[in-house]
Amino acid sequence: MLRESFRLIQRFHRLVDAAWIALAWIIAYWLRFMSGWIPVYFGVPPLDVYVSHLPLVLLVWVAVLSYGGVYRTDRWWKVAGEWKTLARSSAMAMVLLVSIIYLSTKVEFSRVFYACFLGLAFLGLLSIRRILRSLFQRARKGPSGSRRVLLVGDNAFVEPFCENIEEHPETGLAIRGQLLAEEERKGAVKREVLGDYSALRKTLQAEWIHMVVFALQLEHGWRLKEMLKAIDDLAVDILVIPDVFPIMPLHPGIEEFEGIPLVRVRGSPQQGSARLEKRIVDLFFSGIAVVLLAPVFLIISLLIKLTSPGPVLYRQVRLGMDGREFSLVKFRTMRNDAEKENEPVWSVPQDPRRTRLGALLRKYSLDELPQLWNVLRGDMSLVGPRPERPEFIREFQREIPAYILRQKVKSGLTGLAQVKGWRGPTSLEKRVECDIQYIEGWSLGLDLKILWLTLWKGFVNKAEQ
Repeated sequence: MLRESFRLIQRFHRLVDAAWIALAWIIAYWLRFMSGWIPVYFGVPPLDVYVSHLPLVLLVWVAVLSYGGVYRTDRWWKVAGEWKTLARSSAMAMVLLVSIIYLSTKVEFSRVFYACFLGLAFLGLLSIRRILRSLFQRARKGPSGSRRVLLVGDNAFVEPFCENIEEHPETGLAIRGQLLAEEERKGAVKREVLGDYSALRKTLQAEWIHMVVFALQLEHGWRLKEMLKAIDDLAVDILVIPDVFPIMPLHPGIEEFEGIPLVRVRGSPQQGSARLEKRIVDLFFSGIAVVLLAPVFLIISLLIKLTSPGPVLYRQVRLGMDGREFSLVKFRTMRNDAEKENEPVWSVPQDPRRTRLGALLRKYSLDELPQLWNVLRGDMSLVGPRPERPEFIREFQREIPAYILRQKVKSGLTGLAQVKGWRGPTSLEKRVECDIQYIEGWSLGLDLKILWLTLWKGFVNKAEQ
């Protein structure tokens, strides 16, 4: 129900934005050629030429605005930074539109017209959001505008749920109070407590509750059936927030299989079409990188051969997505057969096993470049948690149980932890924290942002700063 409400709002925003963009295109034509405010030196072009491009204009602008996150309900409702998001997305849409028109048609539109359109589109989109936000707020302040919510229980997801309600006034939901068991009232309670679980039916009737949300802790889960039976004749909406926190949830959600509802506690965000999209991006950018960096590959290979005996490439067994083993390829940076002297050890600064050239390659992460081959093969992705050796993974899992969640996506050549500086002999906990944050918030936009930060900042090792 809440999801459908959000989707309805998003569709409404897109429709209003599309209508304004089309109107801004026509107004810009009038300003440039018909208003008389701007000199026209080479005659007035026919309006139908401009109107015929409107479908392309709408397609490009709405697609770029969607890609830029403009229609995310949480971002739409927050005023802070709104103009920056719109300005960035508007500029991207304009550059893409002009490029497509220039490359695909022989029509030359006025630059002044483009400037008028961009200004009108941006200011209009910004103003529309302020107006819609005001209208939503007024509508929700009315006597029939809000829906009273009763919370039952206090598991780990209650606070995030309440914060989301506050950040999304467009839902019209308002927390009326909470029912708690006696032992749950020992700590600080942030909301009004209207009684214990036995007062459920009485509270629903007395407080005119529209929606009851069960957020029982795992040990109180057995009470749910009893409470549902007690209110089955009352016309209230019922939602259940399962307490899955003790079992390390990752990318949780609700699915349906042939009419059977399934609660996904742990899963990968990179499945189905998302997995295909990520693979296309990997093949496209890694293919370009291999072609452009071919001379660098050749030079490094020759230098390794000239400065130390042994093979140019070094292969190691690593664990990738779902714990599958693959052979990771790197430029050799250590003395030949350095690890035959003892057991595999964790990389440390100033590793005595490095060659002089190897130290330089590691400093600038050039030894990682052959992993583009792993990306092309499908063993890895351009962006994701860094792959690790099986010996270390078993050890890390004992120290940090959440470490295994990194295996739910493909390993990456770079990742969120790396662009934040958590690389090499740095805090393992911080790296895992960044990796889980990446998996939970994964999107193609996030991948492109990390790739850009990798190129812009390079790999930075906090331990060596």
